[in-house]
Amino acid sequence: MQPPNRDRRRYSVALICLALILCVGSASALSANYTVRENGTAYTAEIEVLQAEKYAFTEPGLMGEPVRITVSNISVFNETGPVNFTGEDSGTIEFPEGNYTIRYTAPLKTNELTVMLSDKSNITISLPEHYRVANPFLGSVSTGGTVNATGNGTTILWEDARSAQVRYYDAFQEQALIIFGAFWIGLVVIFLVPYLIARRKKE
Repeated sequence: MQPPNRDRRRYSVALICLALILCVGSASALSANYTVRENGTAYTAEIEVLQAEKYAFTEPGLMGEPVRITVSNISVFNETGPVNFTGEDSGTIEFPEGNYTIRYTAPLKTNELTVMLSDKSNITISLPEHYRVANPFLGSVSTGGTVNATGNGTTILWEDARSAQVRYYDAFQEQALIIFGAFWIGLVVIFLVPYLIARRKKE
């Protein structure tokens, strides 16, 4: 027996409401953008937060624990403009509860950037054109990252993720790897080939 028209209308309305909720949720996904500077010594971050009243500047330690980092050029803003904050020297800033974008600059000690967020976000890491990630011996991208390399640089995107990691390299490192590999291949040829020839003669 078919349900009454009233029940079917309620069911249709419920489906429409659910679809609208899903659409709104996907459209309002948080974003976290990290841009490595040309000289590779620092990066600039721009991170969205929802219903937050404080933010700690940290990076994952050896065991994944949050480790405080020293940052500079901090700014907090929303759709109306810059917002005042306190606690810059403590490593954790505080501000009125709300939705904000936080921007800052942090140093880089190696050619590797690891980020860990409290909320799922669309994470983007942008590299200058002289850095690459394609060679598996020198570079790596954590699971879920989509690499888009162009003439202007490389951008890696993780959708709806809490963490991301990228290890990158420059042309000098790649050339050094090629030279090193050629050197060891040459050693193998020099020592292994005569041994194989001598062994074959004995047989």
